[in-house]
Amino acid sequence: MSKYMEIEANGKIYKLVAGFGFLHEVNKKVTVDVPNTGKKKEVGLKFMVASIIDGDIDALEDCIFYMNVGQTPRLKKADVENYLEDVEDIDKVFEDVINFLSHANVCRKEVMQLISVQEAETKK
Repeated sequence: MSKYMEIEANGKIYKLVAGFGFLHEVNKKVTVDVPNTGKKKEVGLKFMVASIIDGDIDALEDCIFYMNVGQTPRLKKADVENYLEDVEDIDKVFEDVINFLSHANVCRKEVMQLISVQEAETKK
């Protein structure tokens, strides 16, 4: 599996990377209190991936946008929105992003755990 994925938007190829820059940026978006410690834990990736698995297109947009942070050329939010509005098979985009995240070293374990939970819920 490649260390990056690509999308084509506005006639340009954009590289998407699920590395530590992506992980740190996404995790900052959601925090929870750690009981009895007075500390907070950053859990944005967990919420983003769960939302993407549930079909949340806003979460998919954010994920694509943040995977492009630090890359050249740089996507704007409007570019991602246009891409998602125009793509022929949006279900494949959801699937490709989850598949890519499930193979990236920085988030594989968390993504696979969420996929397992979703599969167990589906079987009920």
